[in-house]
Amino acid sequence: MDAQTRSNLRYGIADGVLATPWTILSLPAGFIISALLNLHYGIRPGMFGLIVSLPAWANASQILLLPFLARFFTARDMTLAMSWLNVGLWGMLAAVLPFLPDDNRVAAGQIFLIFYILASASASFLGLGWLAWIRQWVPPEIRGVYFGRRNRYIALVTLAFLIVSMVLLGRYPDSVATYQAILIIGAGMRFGSVLMQHRIIDDHSTHEPLVQGQWWSQLRVALRHPGFIAFIGFNAWVNFWINMTGPFGTVFVYEQLHLSPGQFAVFNILSTLTGALTMPLWGKFIDRRGCVPAIGLGLLMWQTQNYLWAVLTPETSWILYPMWLWGGGTAAAFLLGSFNLLLKIIPQEAKTAGISLNLAATSVAAGAAPIIAGVILDLGQDRGWSELLIYRIGFVLCPTAILLSLLLLKRIREPDSDPRYSTVWGATRMLRQSLQSFGLAALANTTLVGRKPRQPGPGPDNSSPASPEKGEE
Repeated sequence: MDAQTRSNLRYGIADGVLATPWTILSLPAGFIISALLNLHYGIRPGMFGLIVSLPAWANASQILLLPFLARFFTARDMTLAMSWLNVGLWGMLAAVLPFLPDDNRVAAGQIFLIFYILASASASFLGLGWLAWIRQWVPPEIRGVYFGRRNRYIALVTLAFLIVSMVLLGRYPDSVATYQAILIIGAGMRFGSVLMQHRIIDDHSTHEPLVQGQWWSQLRVALRHPGFIAFIGFNAWVNFWINMTGPFGTVFVYEQLHLSPGQFAVFNILSTLTGALTMPLWGKFIDRRGCVPAIGLGLLMWQTQNYLWAVLTPETSWILYPMWLWGGGTAAAFLLGSFNLLLKIIPQEAKTAGISLNLAATSVAAGAAPIIAGVILDLGQDRGWSELLIYRIGFVLCPTAILLSLLLLKRIREPDSDPRYSTVWGATRMLRQSLQSFGLAALANTTLVGRKPRQPGPGPDNSSPASPEKGEE
């Protein structure tokens, strides 16, 4: 490995570490922005649902805009241009936050709507450019080890940022200065991460195309693949129901259970820890039993306990602590199983278009759900319905609908091909963003990259790795 490659890899780790707080703040469904919008500004549920749907709609737009943008941008140019635009937006929000109208929730909602339209679009396309660019300067033979190491640093920074947020929001729960300080941390560290990206030098970056191959012909191949289409339908169904109540879980905890954002940060820490600890165990399970059993078992264990949301009261809110511990570990099975099944089932001759098709379908489903939920809550408020009853109906309906998806999962035939020889960049972006609503904050800056097994050879340990490693997105 030459000196420039080693430098690039170091800058890549620094970039991921410094970008971590920003990735957590980028999704409005996260507990920090949700607290700012609902507790401080008190925007209506319909507007909140529209705002939290914007990252999903930005992801969905890529399937139409990618062929057009590829004419004008290389992967590196796309990454850096959209990164600086996004940093500027977050820096501007941090600067003007104290001057936004506290007593006019309609105006505040409109301001944040415009902000997240621009921030979500730029974040989505910089992510697209980053995924294409990183393939050019990370050697394929070390990707599993490199991304695994990078994500360990990211996980530590994630926990540190959650702890800092917990302390600040616990001591000053309704101070705009608290939220401004958190935004400054996120924007400032993101500024540093973009500077690290500028230090990455690669000979191919200036002329490598953003999209390789015939885009529309790949898309036609993907649409004719019946197993892949069934998997997309399953993913879209699950993502819809996850996002029907998921983004409003924080609102329910704040307004109905009367817990603070600082307490909610503890839930995120617990869920993040169990998700990280159980990921290798689920990887071994997948190697032995397959992806479909892991997805089915993970969903069954995760969604069965989610019925407890329907009976929570302020007096029984302590149940949330074991729920989030359990949820982090079981949701990890769904994420890891879905990733590996996608590796197996995606048409290899249409990989790029297949990823975009899966991302578009799941993003449309994930984007529509919170809008519908917000409209229902708005309607309930206007007509005097019990908001608590609406939440409880949703907390029963959504796990039931997700568990019914297991009937569709049974119809998906898992191919025999080994997923560890493939890498699918950005394959689970929408799912990772959805799971952030349930506290898996460490997923904000990670993806999953298949690891090629070692060849048997002399020595006491000639076994293949048990599971794919986590990588960076």
